[in-house]
Amino acid sequence: MNKNYLKQSILRICQQPRTFEYITNNVKGLYPNDTLDILIELEGEGLITCLNEMWVIRQVAVGGSLQLFAEESKLYLQRYMGYFEFLKTPHPLDFEWRNSMASLNKLIDKIQALLLPKDKLLLLGMPTLFATAIQKDIPYKTSLIERNKPIVLGLSRILTNKDKFTIIEADLFTLNPDIAEHFCVVMDPPWYAAHFKQFMWVAAKCVSLNGIVIISLPPINTKTNAINERVDWFSFCASLGLCLETLEPEQLVYSMPFFEFNALRSRGIKDVIPFWRKGDLAVFRKVHNTVVERPGIENVTPEWIEKEFEGVRFRIKPESTGKKVESANENCLLDISSLLKGDILPTVSNNDERREKANLWTSGNRVFKVNNANCFLKTFETIMRNPVSTENEKIVSDFISYISDLEKKEYNEYLEWIYYEMERQAN
Repeated sequence: MNKNYLKQSILRICQQPRTFEYITNNVKGLYPNDTLDILIELEGEGLITCLNEMWVIRQVAVGGSLQLFAEESKLYLQRYMGYFEFLKTPHPLDFEWRNSMASLNKLIDKIQALLLPKDKLLLLGMPTLFATAIQKDIPYKTSLIERNKPIVLGLSRILTNKDKFTIIEADLFTLNPDIAEHFCVVMDPPWYAAHFKQFMWVAAKCVSLNGIVIISLPPINTKTNAINERVDWFSFCASLGLCLETLEPEQLVYSMPFFEFNALRSRGIKDVIPFWRKGDLAVFRKVHNTVVERPGIENVTPEWIEKEFEGVRFRIKPESTGKKVESANENCLLDISSLLKGDILPTVSNNDERREKANLWTSGNRVFKVNNANCFLKTFETIMRNPVSTENEKIVSDFISYISDLEKKEYNEYLEWIYYEMERQAN
């Protein structure tokens, strides 16, 4: 995106005193890190100033205050942020930004406005929408394609009608979409071309002629090439026989996950609301059947093995390409190296080059490089069953205990922040 255009947009917003959270909530998907960079640049140019934590063009006064009201933060997580109890804390490697409850309800209303009771509904990787559909007992036969086993197990526990609500445990990137035609497919893939095209290709295979595909798209300021990418995406959809019917900007709101909370705070960004991220809601209609070769499958999801300790999720990438982990060299002394100061990756972008160096990743967005990931993994498994006895076991035990203590404290700060924001928005 053209920086001059972004500067003009932010200067227009700052005609009145604005908090950082207000600005991030009104710049059409521009990432908070980039927003802060532009604000600092504008400040350096003498065009705006920050007074009492409010950004404003020079010579405009600042004032006003807010009062607080009380309610439980965990209840707020469930009631507003779409955090169902059966779901674990999101991990950054899953690209998991959950829709707020308001957005989940908006999607259910959209589905009910477009479908007849006899229609079939297919959800591609949207477990919270599936859970909401179960809770509301919508009348359509509804299927979910989901590859995350813990999510599948959690959803299975709340299934009330297995004839109406079905879970297909599969990886969408390798799924052969030989399933019954559905009138409506709803999906919210990660905002990257490889994911979008795979999801859309599967959706086009699964939706019936005259059926609809509902998808969330990144707003135009989300990334530098968003406009050109959107043109390419829409062209690809047309080749699949899908015609854009409606496009509503910034209709879907996302709840900020804990890992993004950590990422932003590692950059020093605190003035941002839990719901700053929004998605454009697009509806496509399948107007004709066509045969298009499946897009090439990129290595967008390398294998990571997850281990959990006291609620903190550790992902380890073993030195192997298959599901079987190669034998660990037990004579190797483990070394866990930092990749950046503070260990918390200050971005959540898939394009950050530092991601490629990490083979150990926590749910708090901490990244590390282990000299022998297989040995680390095997040692982790050992100390979960037996007392610590070897030097490597002590290294791993001390490490995971230290990280878990840090991230549990940070998660409590995240809850306190949610609590504060809930109180403030209630005013």
